[in-house]
Amino acid sequence: MALEKLHGTQVVSWAPPLPQRAFQILSAGVTSDNTSVAGLSTDGKRYGYFVLSTVQWAVLEGFHTPPVSPGEKFQIWESFSPLEPFLFPPAFAGGAALPGTTSPTTATAAPDLFNVYGMTQNRESGGGQAVYDILDATVHSIAAVQQSSSGSWTVYFSPVTTATITQDCGLVTKPEPYSPRYLGQIGHVSGVNPVWTIPGGPSQLTCLLAVEPDFRTDALNPGRIITAHRGGSCIWEGQLTEPQPAATGWTLTANGVGTYGTNYGAWWQPGAGPTAKSTGWFPDGPVDFAIARGLRWANHGIGTPAGIYTGPTQDPGSLTITDFMNLLCTGGSLLWELVQPTSAATWPPGPWQLVVHPMPTDRNGNPLVAGPAQKTQISILQGGRWKRVDMLTAQPRQPPDLFLVNTSPVARTITADYNTIILYYQKTADKTATSTTAATAATYGTTFVDNPGSVAAHGRLEYYLDVTNAGAMTALQAQQIGLNVLTKYIRANFANAFSVMPGQLLNPGGFPVDLGLNYAGMVCAIQGVSAASGGEVGFAPLTFLIGTYSYDDDTQTATVTPYQNALTDIASVVSALYPGKFA
Repeated sequence: MALEKLHGTQVVSWAPPLPQRAFQILSAGVTSDNTSVAGLSTDGKRYGYFVLSTVQWAVLEGFHTPPVSPGEKFQIWESFSPLEPFLFPPAFAGGAALPGTTSPTTATAAPDLFNVYGMTQNRESGGGQAVYDILDATVHSIAAVQQSSSGSWTVYFSPVTTATITQDCGLVTKPEPYSPRYLGQIGHVSGVNPVWTIPGGPSQLTCLLAVEPDFRTDALNPGRIITAHRGGSCIWEGQLTEPQPAATGWTLTANGVGTYGTNYGAWWQPGAGPTAKSTGWFPDGPVDFAIARGLRWANHGIGTPAGIYTGPTQDPGSLTITDFMNLLCTGGSLLWELVQPTSAATWPPGPWQLVVHPMPTDRNGNPLVAGPAQKTQISILQGGRWKRVDMLTAQPRQPPDLFLVNTSPVARTITADYNTIILYYQKTADKTATSTTAATAATYGTTFVDNPGSVAAHGRLEYYLDVTNAGAMTALQAQQIGLNVLTKYIRANFANAFSVMPGQLLNPGGFPVDLGLNYAGMVCAIQGVSAASGGEVGFAPLTFLIGTYSYDDDTQTATVTPYQNALTDIASVVSALYPGKFA
């Protein structure tokens, strides 16, 4: 193994997992010494075997394509409530577990669309009880696969199960990366630079593997899962692109788990169902179905948080998952990101967890929101990360997540400093003539909203907004639209990124944090700035939300880029809050 830094980031290459799949078990048994599969019993070891129904797999993938591969892991599940196919796709009964179909004879979708995810999360039913249970929680490994007929395959596995297998049982694969290779075992690794951004999460990693350009190993194959580790935890995950050889070695570039959504369509299941959530356009559906098809995310439920935006309805698969998540988060100024999984220290590490949370800003765009009015003792879940807040004392604002000690002047940029919005709205709608009433034309009105503090400090600076295409509303409703825009609009922004040396990024207790970890999405307050402050509506610390966080493993330094720049243009704020509606 090449010599690496004691506190350096270790990079590992994994074979990518196959999508999760489910097959009905037709029969089960144990191998004997005269089994027809060579090598299974030469040492006297017994293997269990299942005969799987692969009727639909054969139709879509071909008669001679194995449904599973040696080395894959699986568990045994059981169906305990026989329901109609359009209610719950029966992954074990008949094999008609394909989205958008209610009969095996009409199944035309790809076989990796088996709705396995709905077996456990069951959000397609609107939160109803799942119809599948884990019969045997033991994780089994596939040793060999052999075709039995045009519609069935025999799968040999270990360890042998003691579960009673019936026609209601099925094999459900566990999609996990396998065959890990430390790049440090292959050659010297340098230039490790992981990057995290919001929205999203881990976005890119680059490094240089110092081996001869004519040397190639499967660890460098595009599509491999790349994980970065510090200590015992996985801090970054992505998928390798085609590496580039040079005289100094191979340059590796991986796209992070936060970009996986660009590879999957936001497909949702149309058609009839028991509830609107079971088959329609709702936040969890496209994400859950993509996870069923192989997206390495963990979704514990987006639900319908305040500000979630679900319109207009898009055609199934017409958006990518990334575009779908961006659409969901526009209406209420929400953020979505993939945060480090609770199983980050397992081997292989588990999928990263999807989290949707509001952007922590106050009325003036300051990312320090108001705190409790009196002493409380609570725990706050902020940005998907648990923050310990024991004996939280009464204070006007919540503390930031991090403090950045900076000795250089900080440049700020001021754009069009709007503080008043003139809203033109529809008071009453058009009415067509009837046999008893005459037609009447729509009526319109104008109302104002402003930020009094900013008006007093900077004078009145007005912006016009036409909201008539939203339909008839009251003046109060129109004013609420204006207040939403002013709340998210930020007049002042940081112009440059911050370079951070070891010891310059501190936790709330004043201790330096490990710069090699992910801090994107956290609120950061600047300390020790060599610049005067003033000209703002209210005196507050210079704070920002970290939009991009990049770490250089060689120099042990980080680059912190503020996120707020997208909200300094009021037209962009309007289009983000109400896409396609107002001008």
